[in-house]
Amino acid sequence: MPGLKIDADKCIGCGKCVRICPVNNLAVENKKVRETGKDCIRCGHCVSSCPKGALQFADEDDAFKKGWFDGRLVSDSDLNEILSSMGMGTDPDIWIKVLQGAELDEYIESSMDILKKSSSGIPLVKEWEEWNERHDFLEPNPVLWEGKQVLFIFSDSPEHAFSASNKMVVKGFGMGVRGFHSNILMAAYHEDPGRLESFFPGFKGKMYMAFVIGHGRRLIEPLFKPLEKFKGLFR
Repeated sequence: MPGLKIDADKCIGCGKCVRICPVNNLAVENKKVRETGKDCIRCGHCVSSCPKGALQFADEDDAFKKGWFDGRLVSDSDLNEILSSMGMGTDPDIWIKVLQGAELDEYIESSMDILKKSSSGIPLVKEWEEWNERHDFLEPNPVLWEGKQVLFIFSDSPEHAFSASNKMVVKGFGMGVRGFHSNILMAAYHEDPGRLESFFPGFKGKMYMAFVIGHGRRLIEPLFKPLEKFKGLFR
């Protein structure tokens, strides 16, 4: 089953997504990217690296999406361990922040407002609006799929950002923490980064990744699998 939707009209065949894919799921043929049929681990690296926005995840069944997380917060101690593994506090080219609770709610509201005013026509924006109007917070937020926290990675370069995210993947896997890259939150940032910068005071560089994180349910295979090595973005 394909893990991605590929817009051939937008794809320029640059190969960045091919080089960053940790499981060799992508290839360029006739100047267009395609999936090779190998198992996509949905890390989101290809989506983030595409300069033309030609890649996005294929739609998943709602029941599957809502079952990714068990609803628990990742503890402060676990977060600190993960952030430390990513180089936070020691790597001067990486800035990382985790939003949760009321601050995350406000961030999502701002992001949805940005996308409502754009010409993107993203169906998930309407789905979130309907969920928000119902005020039934026992029903999972369609943007977070029962995750309670979002980890944002800023950097001076995509190479540094993807290296940090791979470290997060490996460390999180061993701790039972997993997640998915949020296309919709990244779309809002790309549309109007100035409006969202107040959530990241003192940060430098550019936002490259936004991961919804949480504890995976026991009966579902972890989204993040250990990566044997970090594959270079550019060769």
